[in-house]
Amino acid sequence: MGDIYQEMIKASQEIAASFPPPRFYACCQEWLSISRNIYENDWRVRKCRELAHKELSEDFGHGLNHAEKVALEAGALAYLETQKIYLAEPQYCYEAGLLAQIAGLLHDLRRGAENHAQAGAAAAKLILKDINFLSAEKEGYVAQAISNHEAFMEPQEIDTPLGQIVSDALYDADKFRWGPDNFTLTLWEMLRFSKASIGRLIQRFPKGMKGIARIKDTFRSPTGKIYGPEFIDLGLQIGEKIYIYLKERFGEDDSVE
Repeated sequence: MGDIYQEMIKASQEIAASFPPPRFYACCQEWLSISRNIYENDWRVRKCRELAHKELSEDFGHGLNHAEKVALEAGALAYLETQKIYLAEPQYCYEAGLLAQIAGLLHDLRRGAENHAQAGAAAAKLILKDINFLSAEKEGYVAQAISNHEAFMEPQEIDTPLGQIVSDALYDADKFRWGPDNFTLTLWEMLRFSKASIGRLIQRFPKGMKGIARIKDTFRSPTGKIYGPEFIDLGLQIGEKIYIYLKERFGEDDSVE
């Protein structure tokens, strides 16, 4: 049998293509473009990309591709939210975007560990201290953001506006991935890694959908609260069609591989 997971990625992406993209990409195009510019041209981001590439080269749904998407969108969210506070101070917006991108690139360093958010925060702080291009305060913001990014966990409040913006932006950009991305790539890469059967997936699919729906009420930044629920709703609509496709393609036999 060929790579059944690759077949499912292709089928899921075809299903997803029949839906419009989340409005976030059109409505926040200006800030996404700014974030892309920071991502491609700031030497500190390039350094963290190199580090992330070494740590996350094995992509089981939360590798470099995931980290880069989170970094770009967290950067856009942080820049936008900071701009609302410091309208005439673009350097603060840039700084927020930069720190959010660094947090995005490093947030899943310890994805497989117990208490992975706290473990990842500790690992990121050590790495940043070693390469020594941020102040201790800003290293702390990145580490706190990573520590706060796990779903359904009470986040630690941060005592500065900049630190809170970076933390909220990282969380929201990471949870955007629970929308269409979850059903078109992440799910299948994780299944491939775990060697789970398609039949077992079909059995567990409805319960998984309910779990994802719970994310809708957890977005933290003002912009995330506007656009985040749409990511989840769109993912769930795509998921429903994938579920129907899976049952038609494979039936509900747990022996299906």
